[in-house]
Amino acid sequence: MNKGTNAMSNGFTGTILRVNLTTGKIEKQHPAESFYRKYMGGGAIGTYYLLKETSPDTDALAPQNILTIAPGVTTGAAVSGVSRCCVTALSPATGAIGDSQTGGSIGPMIKRAGFDAIIITGRAKELSYLLLDGDDVQIRDAGHLQGKVVLDVHDMLTDEFGKEKLSIIQCGPAGEKLVRFACLMTDLNDVAGRTGMGAVFGSKNLRAVVVRGSKPVSFANTDGLKELARLAARRLEDADFPNTLKKYGTPGVVGFQAECGNLATHNYSRSFHEDYKELDGATFEPKIGAGQTTCFGCVVSCRKKVKAETPYKVTDRLGGPEFETLGLLGSNLDIVDPVAVAKANELCNNYGIDTITMGGLAGYIFECMERCLIKGDDMEGKSLTFGDVEGLLWLIEQVANREGIGDVLAEGFTAAVDKFGPETAPYAICVKNQGLAVHMPTVKPSQALMYAVCPIGPDHMSCEHDWLIASDSEAAKGLGIIERGKTESTDLNKVRMTVYSQYYYSLLDTLGLCMFCWGPGNLFTYRDLEDLLRYTTGWDCSMWELMKVGQRRINMMRQLNTRRGLTRKDDRLPARLNDPLPDGPAKGRRVDPQAFARMQDEYYDLMGWDNQTGNPTDAILMELGLEWTV
Repeated sequence: MNKGTNAMSNGFTGTILRVNLTTGKIEKQHPAESFYRKYMGGGAIGTYYLLKETSPDTDALAPQNILTIAPGVTTGAAVSGVSRCCVTALSPATGAIGDSQTGGSIGPMIKRAGFDAIIITGRAKELSYLLLDGDDVQIRDAGHLQGKVVLDVHDMLTDEFGKEKLSIIQCGPAGEKLVRFACLMTDLNDVAGRTGMGAVFGSKNLRAVVVRGSKPVSFANTDGLKELARLAARRLEDADFPNTLKKYGTPGVVGFQAECGNLATHNYSRSFHEDYKELDGATFEPKIGAGQTTCFGCVVSCRKKVKAETPYKVTDRLGGPEFETLGLLGSNLDIVDPVAVAKANELCNNYGIDTITMGGLAGYIFECMERCLIKGDDMEGKSLTFGDVEGLLWLIEQVANREGIGDVLAEGFTAAVDKFGPETAPYAICVKNQGLAVHMPTVKPSQALMYAVCPIGPDHMSCEHDWLIASDSEAAKGLGIIERGKTESTDLNKVRMTVYSQYYYSLLDTLGLCMFCWGPGNLFTYRDLEDLLRYTTGWDCSMWELMKVGQRRINMMRQLNTRRGLTRKDDRLPARLNDPLPDGPAKGRRVDPQAFARMQDEYYDLMGWDNQTGNPTDAILMELGLEWTV
């Protein structure tokens, strides 16, 4: 990497912090401005270091894994949706690239501490936490935090350091115990939920990263940024999706999604639950709503809190269940009491567990017991069934503490099938050992494709959903999606839409931008995005350049997976999705295997990847300036 000083930089500080937990070495690196313009931040920077410094056989739980916590070059601007932060490492859940985003204030605080990214290697001898107090960086003993839940650790650290200008990202006890789908909690209300980044923290004996930032971040045009902030506030009332989020958070879309037949139910065997309204934000907000929180500088305030006393006591300090959680710990398990789902969500957050994969594993256990493929003896005599709230809460505790069957489930779906036998495999609804999101790939062909091919495993936020191709808006045309189509279509136009929007969403994850504000058709336009780069960094970036940044990140991720032996054969969907849905608004819909195989062929062709292996060709890597990865 070219070295340089960026004394006059805007948007980025010019300093990357590197910490080796094994040796205790702490150093600051100063990449050249060209490095920032090419990779810009987030998962692109994280993947860059993984490609440069890990070998194909590096284990995700080994000290040699490289963990990067990185905002983007736009982070820190007080504009709606410009505060997300990316955590990247090899994934203990999938064995492939791991990448997860969190909102809140951790990204802006890292920038205000003076850093563009934190790169962590090695493994501490004892449980530790990393303190960034401006220029003062220390590795501190965390023995007093060991085994404590997220809420207690947060309170202990804020009691010590105060709450002002402070942000904490931590794994919970599940991360300490190396639950492979352990998540990271940021300041209690925000989560880096997917791909097991909490287990990577645990493998490094790292309980938390505590950041205090008070330095101003230099921007090229502060007046321009203020106008973008005002623009979001003016547009919010007339913006359909963001306005719903303002009122109810993501639970506000439960009703709409259910009525479209897009709500995972009974372990993905159905896509509609008759009692879906019980889980909708508009229904339970008046009953258990307890206010809201917001990310740094954002007017949407989509993070809803809940509080309840009966039938379960639920605190208002660990965030309320999001749409994905209401589906995976709710309708997918035939549990429709929002207080019960909120309690399950609280447990997962307090232990540090991905609610999506936890819900998918619970669905697998419930159905296998329903079909008498798993006996009560394996569950301490319990007869777990769909709708069993107490059984779900027990199962979460078992996994978090790696007790009994929880020690197997903590390894994920593959280990569970190995334990209980191949006859249970059809009910393990996962891709690459990671649970699916609540959006039904039987109903959304773009998601069927993305669940299979996405480098980080099945992810519902790596491309835009099928509505975009049915839209005649500038949101579609601005991405080069000119010809309209049907939401249910599986033709080349749908694949093209998936590819183009995947580039764009990858760009958002690189810059640390929230799709609720910057996604197609929300608060900001593509021209606003160009302005954002100009106002923060001073760069006169075109959308062509920015889309190439998103494309570059995807190809680096896929190239890392290629080195680790993953190919097209790993891009498989669960066979259950080939079965027609039995009822509901989407009755009869399914993933047709022949149409899906054709979509995959077209996808690899459009990506410039080898059609047989599904991996990047030398030509596309060279076109993107990634010849160093060949």
